[in-house]
Amino acid sequence: MNVLCLDTSGEKIAIGLVKGGEKFTFVSEEGSKKHNCVLLTHIDNILSQNGLKISDIDYFGVVTGPGSFTGIRVGVATTNSFAMALGKQIAEVTSLEQVLGEEDAIVMLDCKHGNYYCAVKTGDKIEYLALNESEIAQYSVNKIELTQAVPELLIEKTLEKIKSNQLTSQAKPFYIKKSSAEKETGIDA
Repeated sequence: MNVLCLDTSGEKIAIGLVKGGEKFTFVSEEGSKKHNCVLLTHIDNILSQNGLKISDIDYFGVVTGPGSFTGIRVGVATTNSFAMALGKQIAEVTSLEQVLGEEDAIVMLDCKHGNYYCAVKTGDKIEYLALNESEIAQYSVNKIELTQAVPELLIEKTLEKIKSNQLTSQAKPFYIKKSSAEKETGIDA
């Protein structure tokens, strides 16, 4: 089984590739303002370095959010395009869930000015919230700050979702908060 996983939700592009049982990863050096310009080149490079073409991919995984609004759209649109053209399925992964383990915890992604996108895990329940530092301090669970993309974790979560058939034919962006455009127009994206 060959699987291609993309995370464009943060500052760096992270790509995970599974070829048979072997795992390969890549994290870009460019900043988030370049994702739309370099993503396809990075995908082509990791595939060709491992003797694959995009048509050899059996499943796709993509981080759907939270994170950079534009970055999320770049990754989701690219993955949807590949999946539609090839008739393949997609595993949707959030940037926060891939870090969660078995223990109760709160995973935090800094969205600047003392605010965070959070996944709060208590028991079997995961709740996604936008919280500030004082709200986070009220939780008495392990706190984990997500500071960079980890393609190895993305691969593991994608494989887990493939195994449990948590798949879709079209990924959708996952935003905890509405974008500025949605707030201004009142139209949901």
